[in-house]
Amino acid sequence: MICCKECLDLLSDYMDGDLDPQTSADLEEHFQDCPPCIAFLNTFKSSTHLAGETLREVDIPEVVQGKMKEFISQQKKKKS
Repeated sequence: MICCKECLDLLSDYMDGDLDPQTSADLEEHFQDCPPCIAFLNTFKSSTHLAGETLREVDIPEVVQGKMKEFISQQKKKKS
């Protein structure tokens, strides 16, 4: 059984489809029984969508793009 803290820790991987099927199923079961976590999930989805839309509409300087890509790459390596 997944607790709320684990739910929050797994949320990004869940949204990216990076969890194994059993963990995804456990997380979805938790969402069915936990209104605060499902509310957080919905807020996370909305925020992610809004950020994506905003980034498509705004020109980000190349130097900032490079720094962001570097940061994301480093974070992914830490997870591996």
